[in-house]
Amino acid sequence: MTLRLYHSILLLALVTSSMTLQSSVDPALLTVFLGVPETYDINSKVHLKDVTEIHFEQQPYVDVLSPLKFEAKTQKGTVRLQGRQVTSDMELKPYNCSSANHDDCPALLKDFYMSVTVLKSSLVNALVMIVGWSYFTAWSVSFYPQIVLNYQRKSVVGLNFDFLVLNIVGFSAYSIYNLFLFFDSNVQRIYEEAHPHSPIPVLINDVFFATHALFACVLTAAQCFIYERGAQRVSYVCISITVFMFAAACGAGVVTFLGFMNMLQFVTSLSYIKMAVTLLKYIPQALLNFRRKSTVGWSIGNVLLDFTGGCLDILQMVLQCWNVSEWSAFYGNPVKFGLGLVSSLFDILFITQHYVLYPHKTEQSRTDPEKSGSQKMSDRSDMEQLSGSDPHSTIKSMEGSKFSTHSSEMNST
Repeated sequence: MTLRLYHSILLLALVTSSMTLQSSVDPALLTVFLGVPETYDINSKVHLKDVTEIHFEQQPYVDVLSPLKFEAKTQKGTVRLQGRQVTSDMELKPYNCSSANHDDCPALLKDFYMSVTVLKSSLVNALVMIVGWSYFTAWSVSFYPQIVLNYQRKSVVGLNFDFLVLNIVGFSAYSIYNLFLFFDSNVQRIYEEAHPHSPIPVLINDVFFATHALFACVLTAAQCFIYERGAQRVSYVCISITVFMFAAACGAGVVTFLGFMNMLQFVTSLSYIKMAVTLLKYIPQALLNFRRKSTVGWSIGNVLLDFTGGCLDILQMVLQCWNVSEWSAFYGNPVKFGLGLVSSLFDILFITQHYVLYPHKTEQSRTDPEKSGSQKMSDRSDMEQLSGSDPHSTIKSMEGSKFSTHSSEMNST
């Protein structure tokens, strides 16, 4: 689920929207299609007292068919554009502004910024949105097959507790990161100062996904206290990793409180915890499946939905990159793409374990290995007691039992 974290900016650049930008006009991000003339409605954030008209510099990517003209009564304007050559991000730069009021142009141009993305196909752009919501749905639903499976079995045997704890740690950090960037005005202000022409890289669906994932993980953890769990527990290695990450987050908080780091840097450091968790969390579950030679108790539905979401996410990135003839999303951020690749490879491993290496396991294999071993020891001790007794007394006991049974049958007749 890493690529979800992890590629909002490219998506935002493709959507005609007005996220929080340091610009005197809204929307400041426009999507134009190759060879298709279209008129765009623009609002002025600056109060204009008279009709104001802006002319733009000529450039090779977009034909400006009409200047941007604002009406004083409505504070609204229009500009007509047509894509000439695909590009992922190009700034429209004004070279002339005219208005009967001498204050309008300086006020409008002071923070003026307008960026255009030229796409090849409107159909592919629509597919990008459909695929995006599809992987969002797949990833959001992927937590529930495990919850349902635990409820049906009344057992969490087979679900690795280290995986669950690390998931809670990761999504806690990711939720804080998204909540601060989406709701905290101070963090947003710092981000805008650092990236004046970039939108806030968190949308409401990012906030929902992170907090919903955390809720689902906590609900799964609660099942571990209710249902049968055998001899399973959280490992000391996982406890050590969790303590280290918590200490690192607290340390970053102290450094921020002392003024050596701002709040944006603090919440960004929390996203690194999520990345580290993604690298580690699947390993304990894969090892548990290997030791048990079974995937019983580990929901394959969770894996299939996670893998589906990952494939759709990569498909969306391919469609986006093709539509702008720009493939830097893959090699420009190798950490993000690498994390997504690691997640997908583990999904493939789990699918292989379930359908190839350990298929057709019976209900008996659902028991905890240590519990099964204890049962075998108990059975063996019973046999040892029987074999350790005197053979003659054992035979006599068996014969006596047969005689007693035969007598009772005769009496009953």
